[in-house]
Amino acid sequence: MELDDFVAIRKDLLKIKKNDSNLFGEIARLTERQIILLQKLEDCIAEIKDINKKLYLPDQLHTLKNKKIFIQFAIGEIPNYFESFSDFIINNKYSFDLDKFYIYDEKVSDSENLEHPLMQAYLTNINFIAFLCEIADNKNSTAGNLTLYFHKVNRSLKLPIDYNYDDLKSSNLKEMSKFIEDIKNGIHKEDRKKLFVNNLADFSSSRDNKYSSIIKEWIIINENYTHSFNIYLEGFSFEKIKTSSIEHFQELSEKINETIRKVSNYLFAIPVAFVFLTSRLDYENSSLPKNISLMFLGYLFTFIIWEIFFKNIKESLDSIKEEINRYEDKIKNVKDLRGIKSQLENLKDISLQNQYKKLKTLKVVTFLIVLILTLAVCFIYLTEIIKISNQFFLFLKSILNI
Repeated sequence: MELDDFVAIRKDLLKIKKNDSNLFGEIARLTERQIILLQKLEDCIAEIKDINKKLYLPDQLHTLKNKKIFIQFAIGEIPNYFESFSDFIINNKYSFDLDKFYIYDEKVSDSENLEHPLMQAYLTNINFIAFLCEIADNKNSTAGNLTLYFHKVNRSLKLPIDYNYDDLKSSNLKEMSKFIEDIKNGIHKEDRKKLFVNNLADFSSSRDNKYSSIIKEWIIINENYTHSFNIYLEGFSFEKIKTSSIEHFQELSEKINETIRKVSNYLFAIPVAFVFLTSRLDYENSSLPKNISLMFLGYLFTFIIWEIFFKNIKESLDSIKEEINRYEDKIKNVKDLRGIKSQLENLKDISLQNQYKKLKTLKVVTFLIVLILTLAVCFIYLTEIIKISNQFFLFLKSILNI
């Protein structure tokens, strides 16, 4: 019995129905070619009927030539034939070693349509399962189910290898073949494997250890692994990263504390300076040159504070914020540094924001003091200001009446 013979007759069948072990169909008008094919397939034919429900044997088919027949095949008797890609996956879930096969719904065979995207995804996935079996610490195969075990310090990953047609169809296995090749043949093979297992365990623990999630979200796993490997190539180990992160966190804290000291100093120094200027105003003798000079000195003082001191403080805070963001991005995929990441977030979202608020308050206070200084000078010369204003309006009125 040839697989090709069944595929040929299967293409002629109409009104197909299927259960777990049988395929039902009909042939509208039986031909001589179909009779020959069916007689070759005698071992897998379960039942042949005419339109009157009368049963026939394969060697009686000549009596039904040019007539409509109903036929039932035991498809389990047809080696390497799969009605659907789902059936194909069920029977070849962990390995693929068929020399000859046919998948009817996708029209994929050993000699036809092998470049089909679903077939390519399947072959890549099978290669990945073989790779996982190689790097796993233990594996268990019972009742046709495969489970892999990966051991880490204080933690282990138990990964049942289970997936279906829908999982594979919705997967994105881009770069997976290149990833496997790089780990197998690239430099630092053992370290690469350890980094990958670490990332795989972190990812799987958040996805209930489902293999289907791995193939559907492969891009995320690959990105996390690539990021971890790049850190490794920079000369880091996890312990070095921890040490570096702690030291860097301390440096950032010191920078913020230094900025806090600057803000605090200005917070007291600026009001004192303005109070001094205000106290030097001449209220009794109303020395106009002196008072105007003091007022413009206050403006100059404000300009210097605003354009130099305040700007320097803000630039320092912005620089610290940018540095925190860069370091957060650098360690974002290193799960062992969650404590450091949390501290960095607090540093940025609480301590740093408090300094921005203090700087804003300092600006408001400075503006108010300058305003008060200006109003104080205006109050001293209120009579003169009113007199000058009246004269100006009279002059303006006289011009308009001309």
